[in-house]
Amino acid sequence: MRNNILSTVLFSLALGSISAFGQVPIIPAKTAAQTQFPIFKNGYESRELANFHLHLDYQSDTASELLVTEGFSLTLPSGAHILELTYQQTGSRPTQLSAWIDGKVLHQNKFLPAGEGQSFTSDDKALRIDQDFTVAASFQSTGDGTIFSKCAPEGRWSEGSKALFIKGGRLTYDVGWVGDLSGPVVSDGKTHRVVLRSSKGMIDLAVDGKSIGTKKLNSEDVSSHLFKIGLGASDFTGPLNEGTVSNLRYWTRSLEGSELTSLLKGEVGAVNTPDLNWSASAHGETFDGLGQAGAPVQLTLKADKSFTGKKAWVQPLEIADHAKLIRGWNKKTLAEGKIIYQTLCITCHGDQNKEGSLPTALKFHEAPLKNGSDPYRMFQTLEKGYGMMVPQAQFDAGQKYAAIHYIRETFLKPLNKSQYFEPTEAYLASLPKALDLPKVPKSPTVVKQGKPFELMDFGPALNWTYQINRGAGDKDKNIAQKGINVRLDQGEGGVSKGKAWMVYDQDTMRVATAYSGDFVDWRGIAFDGSHGSHTSIAGKPLFINPDAPAWEHPTKNSWEDERVIGRDNRHYGPLPQDWVRYLGRYRYDHQTIIHYRVGKTEILELPGLLTGVTQEVFTRTLNVAKSSHDLLSRITPPEDGFSVALKGTGGVSLERKDDGVYLRIPASATPARFILGFGNIEAAELSAALTEPAALTPLTKGGPAQYPEPVITVGTLGNDDDPFAYDTLTIPNKDDNPWNSWMRLGGFDFFPKNPDRAAVCTWLGDVWLVDGVAGDLKELKWRRICTGLFQPLGLKIVDNTIYVTCRDQLARLHDLNGDEEIDYVEAFNNDHQVTEHFHEFAMGLQTDAKGNFYYAKSARHARKAVVPHHGTLLRVSPDGATTEIVASGFRAANGVCLNPDGTWIVTDQEGHWNPKNRINYVKEGGFYGNMFGYHNVTDSSNEAMEQPLTWITNAFDRSPAELLWVPEDAAWGSLNGTLLNLSYGYGKVYTVPHEVLNGQAQGGMCALPIEAAPSGLHRGRFHPVNKQLYAAGMFAWAGSRQADGSFCRIRATGKPSYLPVKTEASKGKYKIIFSDPLPAKANFKVKVWNLKRTANYGSKHYDEHALEITEVTISGKQAILTIPDLEPTWGMEISCDFGNKIKRVIHASLHQLP
Repeated sequence: MRNNILSTVLFSLALGSISAFGQVPIIPAKTAAQTQFPIFKNGYESRELANFHLHLDYQSDTASELLVTEGFSLTLPSGAHILELTYQQTGSRPTQLSAWIDGKVLHQNKFLPAGEGQSFTSDDKALRIDQDFTVAASFQSTGDGTIFSKCAPEGRWSEGSKALFIKGGRLTYDVGWVGDLSGPVVSDGKTHRVVLRSSKGMIDLAVDGKSIGTKKLNSEDVSSHLFKIGLGASDFTGPLNEGTVSNLRYWTRSLEGSELTSLLKGEVGAVNTPDLNWSASAHGETFDGLGQAGAPVQLTLKADKSFTGKKAWVQPLEIADHAKLIRGWNKKTLAEGKIIYQTLCITCHGDQNKEGSLPTALKFHEAPLKNGSDPYRMFQTLEKGYGMMVPQAQFDAGQKYAAIHYIRETFLKPLNKSQYFEPTEAYLASLPKALDLPKVPKSPTVVKQGKPFELMDFGPALNWTYQINRGAGDKDKNIAQKGINVRLDQGEGGVSKGKAWMVYDQDTMRVATAYSGDFVDWRGIAFDGSHGSHTSIAGKPLFINPDAPAWEHPTKNSWEDERVIGRDNRHYGPLPQDWVRYLGRYRYDHQTIIHYRVGKTEILELPGLLTGVTQEVFTRTLNVAKSSHDLLSRITPPEDGFSVALKGTGGVSLERKDDGVYLRIPASATPARFILGFGNIEAAELSAALTEPAALTPLTKGGPAQYPEPVITVGTLGNDDDPFAYDTLTIPNKDDNPWNSWMRLGGFDFFPKNPDRAAVCTWLGDVWLVDGVAGDLKELKWRRICTGLFQPLGLKIVDNTIYVTCRDQLARLHDLNGDEEIDYVEAFNNDHQVTEHFHEFAMGLQTDAKGNFYYAKSARHARKAVVPHHGTLLRVSPDGATTEIVASGFRAANGVCLNPDGTWIVTDQEGHWNPKNRINYVKEGGFYGNMFGYHNVTDSSNEAMEQPLTWITNAFDRSPAELLWVPEDAAWGSLNGTLLNLSYGYGKVYTVPHEVLNGQAQGGMCALPIEAAPSGLHRGRFHPVNKQLYAAGMFAWAGSRQADGSFCRIRATGKPSYLPVKTEASKGKYKIIFSDPLPAKANFKVKVWNLKRTANYGSKHYDEHALEITEVTISGKQAILTIPDLEPTWGMEISCDFGNKIKRVIHASLHQLP
């Protein structure tokens, strides 16, 4: 509040004179009018406002004044006028103001006087950085920029300049042309404390109370340089545009002893006499979540009694220029919107010709829009979701409005006219305006153009599902379901940056195609996020082989396909092992060697590309071991516009038949070495161009290291004052590693022989080693060791060897020459039955005491299963030779938990036949409810399926992931031996208190009191030495935590957590055993509901109501609730309030009451 303004010149606006300023009701999605908040309703001063547009329609007999800041005001002329004003300031940017009276410009992008906002500049020569000094600062940021600097008033970074800044997310102190000292990543939006000291030229840097390092860094100050806070040199560090320095203190001495200890603890007030003590003005968002954070101001009117306000409101400024985007709709935006809708939206929403996969999703062609049908409210729904859909954060404002344009013109206007809103100029003028911040110079950075999957280096080969004949219909499509796409031309950047490729099919060992031009169309959930789509090659094939065996059965002399026949009458999975078996692939530098067996004969094959010829010539170099039987392979269709040639071992020959070109290898000619050539040139020229076939065995001993230099990150430790400390193991995401690897983590494990090291896999096919995981996390060394795997979502280390669950195989990784990089990806087991459906993930990996491996295979989203593996828990034998189905009827079991007794627990997700998410104790041969699965169950009654431990309502955990037991010897104290659940949906960890009665588990879940991870969490393991929980995850499909990936350690600190660890239900009573002794007085509330399991997607709550608790008995760690009306129920919530702001909520199910 501003004081000392003379009452004789102030007029407190009377209620009667501003009745037109009335309140606007607030609803979830705002109309434009509902974003216009009344101002000056009860006085002459506004509340604090940041980043706003002011509309003031007034009349006055005399001139008035509007005070904006202490140093700036506007004169309001007498008469009837309309003032429009925008006030903008974010981060450390200077404040900008624009104002108009009756449409006439008064100020356009005016910078307010220095000192306002979030930065500071001083020419005080006493603020020296070339002698002993100490700087202590508090800041937060989500991007790069300067904390403080001593540099030229304007212009470039120069010799003698000094700055503490964030670059690439990492805190760094730099002395120009001398050197730098780097600290941890701090661009996480959290408040950090930094202490920088110089003693005799030796710099010491500490962040959040922990020393980062020391280094000799000094140069003499330049007399013309200024001391700046939040600002730096325009070409080097730049302003802190995406953050704020809240306080900075400077001492002309190097603080030591107790003073330094106080600073490191954050007790800056305990250290006296700073030579500079600067604080930024308060920084916040002032429109209840609608606006943008900035430095707020209070507006004050100075007027006499003749002043009458007709209408006065403020509206938050937003990032998007809504009116401009709507006015800009044209054929181009309509086409862009069509691509977005057909790529993503149509899967759930469908269209007038095809039902969407999510019945609860709005049908735009016929249903009313629940959240408003004008473009602005449709935009808000896409932006925020409002519980009806996932917020579409992957699209910018322009893309969202393009999708809205398409929906309006394609569905609403012709088919659903009542929902078609015609924007008028008045409507557009009423929409929130966009921030138009001053353009500030930015540090030169290398901008990576392209989408993450386009930029990523996948190595020389990528295992994936590829449609070979792009655009073909369902009946004619030719798909290599377990394809291996190998780049043939030399060059950097990996397989996707090439110009020529060969695609192998693991199931049949055919060469599906050889092609050139563009790589793929990047469709599919793991690439562009699209549902209901899959990847196709984008180039021009030289030939396409049919989806059929490439080799004649060596003993049966038959070509009859013996693979599994799916319910769509197509063949899936591998041929029998006595016929053909894919064994793995070797990497040697940029070359890929395919390893397989036909009958008992092993073959090494190197795909290649000849140079120095007039046309592209594709090659296959084969080294065939000694064989006891003749071999025959169909290698291409009939030569139509291309030629095939052979060079090598005598006796090996080509045979041309009506249905293609065949390769015959007599047993007497083996071992054999030869090269095949394929090209759009004459046969004679092709034969002459072929080189001598290479010996491939030398390429199978291990090649040169491809990723020898580790990427270093710095972790952060959590708060030890809480029951659990959340420590962050910082990942080197796509912008922070040389290969643009998209770090969406799919699984991890520790090396028992080196517990300070973990192996981590990512969804787009990498495996990394991470050193430094066991201790203080000050230096994490990440080294990529393998890439090109097919969507790995599980990893296990057995006998110091890495096994990875991929969509196409259980891979075993081999380092053949001791350089810690993977030279051979062995197909330990590739019984996997893969279809092109986007949803059939292979998740988790565990082993039992006998050495069996377990993983879960998802079913097809909203569609009936095609192959036996869909929707199952699978067991692979210790030698990898066989795969068995343990249980069926799952929809999307995200991982596997192995129980101490050798049984299993898996989660499952809400969907058709699953009214809510569920946790399942699994019985061998059990059926778990999904009628769309591959099984013989026809009884859809609830009694025909195994009941879950608990049904989980979406608001509690929208997507449960893998469970794990806290080991009995863990460092979690009273929680040892407890079952935990990880949440992909909310990035949380839950205890799972329960009991097992007559073979049926029943109980519930309760969230740990920790912050949610930035991404979902779906894999967890306890460390073999420090005995703390580590968890990893990602955001890839529907979820609320949308960072790409995360890796964390959750440490139990020994503080009481009051978590439920066991429940026991009986008639009229419910016992809960907690981790810690309970206070004598505690409040409990219970409500229950039921669900309906149908073919529809999910279920609402039925008959939800509270139950009376007539008595609570607390004794030590247990509470017994007497609930007379307690009955079996699908859903129950128990709210526990222990006082001192300690609350716990349990969601549970009850099946039996003894």
